Amino acid sequence: MNDVKNVRGGIEAWKAASLPVEKDADAVWSLERQVRFTAGSLVVLGVLLSLVNPNFLLLSAFVGAGLVFAAVTDTCGMALALAKMPWNKKADASGKTKVQRA
Repeated sequence: MNDVKNVRGGIEAWKAASLPVEKDADAVWSLERQVRFTAGSLVVLGVLLSLVNPNFLLLSAFVGAGLVFAAVTDTCGMALALAKMPWNKKADASGKTKVQRA
């Protein structure tokens, strides 16, 4: 940390000047990890809510059926939806936003 700079305008001014910026490559989870987290959370939520109303078990069943369908067809609707979330969008060299592929 010997080469520290104080930039007028902050990091946004640095980026605007097209100067290099180091980013943490692991800052955004992979889509597979996001799907596992979301699917698991929805299953747990469905089970917990079924204590209030047994019909909420249908949420867990729906997620389970979706995972089976994803495995059989090798396509995942949840991954496609998650790929469109703001944290999964990256800008290309022209500054236009691109969606991460599922």
